[in-house]
Amino acid sequence: MKYEDEKGNELAPSEKLSGKLDAPYETTAKNIVGWTVKTTPNNAQGVFTDKEQTVTYVYEKADGASVTVKYEDEKGNELAPSEKLSGKLDAPYETTAKNIAGWTVKTTPNNAQGTFTDKEQTVTYVYEKADGASVTVKYEDDKGNELAPSEKRSGKLDAPYETTAKNIVGWTVKTTPINAQGTFTDKEQTVTYVYEKADGASVTVKYEDDKGNELAPSEILSGKLDAPYETTAKNIAGWKLVAAPSNAEGKFTAKEQTVVYVYKKASDKNKPSVPKKPDKQGDKKAKPTKKTPKKNYKNTPKNQKNDPEKIHLPSTGDVWMDSAIYILAGLSALIAGAVLIRRRKHV
Repeated sequence: MKYEDEKGNELAPSEKLSGKLDAPYETTAKNIVGWTVKTTPNNAQGVFTDKEQTVTYVYEKADGASVTVKYEDEKGNELAPSEKLSGKLDAPYETTAKNIAGWTVKTTPNNAQGTFTDKEQTVTYVYEKADGASVTVKYEDDKGNELAPSEKRSGKLDAPYETTAKNIVGWTVKTTPINAQGTFTDKEQTVTYVYEKADGASVTVKYEDDKGNELAPSEILSGKLDAPYETTAKNIAGWKLVAAPSNAEGKFTAKEQTVVYVYKKASDKNKPSVPKKPDKQGDKKAKPTKKTPKKNYKNTPKNQKNDPEKIHLPSTGDVWMDSAIYILAGLSALIAGAVLIRRRKHV
């Protein structure tokens, strides 16, 4: 009896049976580790004859234990259905990683290739998230001009990302983008921070005399950094502007500014004089007062009447009385003349 593999290689020592002619014989296969009988020979049982007989048991490799192939993430979560490989004992096996969308193999297992044994084996492919597309962070003004170098962020697919605005001197964030925070995807993303000019320091406009006294309330102007400002002098009654300040126009800066308009008293030369209020007695008409000439009680010689040096001028009251008499006499003459003329016409 022989015990061979499919190629005729002896797997165990052959055995010889002997017996009487026509006596029956019976053979059995041997248990050979790692091997199993592939075919039981037809003459495994028979009778002895006058010719030599050979009973050959042909063996093949026994089935090896299965090989299970798994596809998992770093936490042991299954990413794809596992597979089982089967084969003959000592037969080689070979496994390959699966393409899983969004994932990439982190480590290839040592037993990715091997041989079937009498014990079950497990081949585990560990995956990690694939690299996501980059996220570009930009810092621009409202016209799209770059204010600071852009930055690129990288990370695993579906991993979170977070961006923050940069501190840029003279600028402040106008709008925070909706995608300032998010997750990496398989497509490139752009996060754009839009800035506007920061508020400039205030500009105070003052209106003073040459001694620094305030003539009108000061005003405070506000605006964005580098934005232009313009001031004008005020018309202040009774005052004249000496000179416009050099910084009457300018730009808002990071430091407070003061614009001072200096005035001086306006001149009164061309100003018409205002008459004083008349005295209460001034509105009354002056009434002539009748004065009685003083009598001269001195004895005056007759020959001195026509002496000019000795003639006394009439007083004011005497002149007025004389004028009144003359006027009355003239009016009487006019009336009399008019009456005579009318009579003559009627005759």
